[in-house]
Amino acid sequence: MTIPPCKALQGYKMNKELLVLFAKEPVCGQVKTRLGKDTGMKAASSLYDLLLRHIIKNVAFLKDYKDYDVIIYKTPGSSKVYFEKIADGIIVKDQPEGDLGKKMYAAFNQGFANDYERICIAGTDCPGISHADILKAFKLLKTGKLVLGPSDDGGYYLIGLSGSYPQLFENIAWSTKDVLSSTLKIAGSLGITCNLLSLKTDIDEMADIERYMSKYPDSKLTLAFKKVLIDFVVKVIT
Repeated sequence: MTIPPCKALQGYKMNKELLVLFAKEPVCGQVKTRLGKDTGMKAASSLYDLLLRHIIKNVAFLKDYKDYDVIIYKTPGSSKVYFEKIADGIIVKDQPEGDLGKKMYAAFNQGFANDYERICIAGTDCPGISHADILKAFKLLKTGKLVLGPSDDGGYYLIGLSGSYPQLFENIAWSTKDVLSSTLKIAGSLGITCNLLSLKTDIDEMADIERYMSKYPDSKLTLAFKKVLIDFVVKVIT
């Protein structure tokens, strides 16, 4: 996989460590469609909007730390205005082209080409990702090459690297239960030891929402989820 390095990334402070968030604009019918089968597409997009804002708020603190930069890679064609409104001062760019593997490798490649030493990419599907998870990932990368945050659907919610390994993004069946195991197998074949963060749940279906609300009944996100779901039920029965 060959992706040319980019020029200096405008807006970056050019510190040692970079966190990249991959995100979609919560457009009705274009996000969380599996969840939408249970809740309706409008409610699903509203739930994802809440999830996205929650995750950005959880990680935005990094941009004010010495040695860290944060960037949001949005899907091409989505509203930059929307992301800038919720991004709390975080830089917003379009995602690179290609499948998920090519997009992630391109993001890593661009970061390393611009002299970042450690880079983490996280999705915006996992409400449980915390300040501590991000900081732990970067700490592990100071002595290791690869960090993964496993999700219970067989994928990962975070990947961190201290060097460029294109093989980790090739021949992977993305969005399947085999993503994590395939990545670990490739890492093993390269002689790369992987450090794992704690197992977490991605929000893809109604059962995932229910598990999160059961585990964190008093969280602000749970209360916001409940309001959207109650509004949906009221509309269905009236």
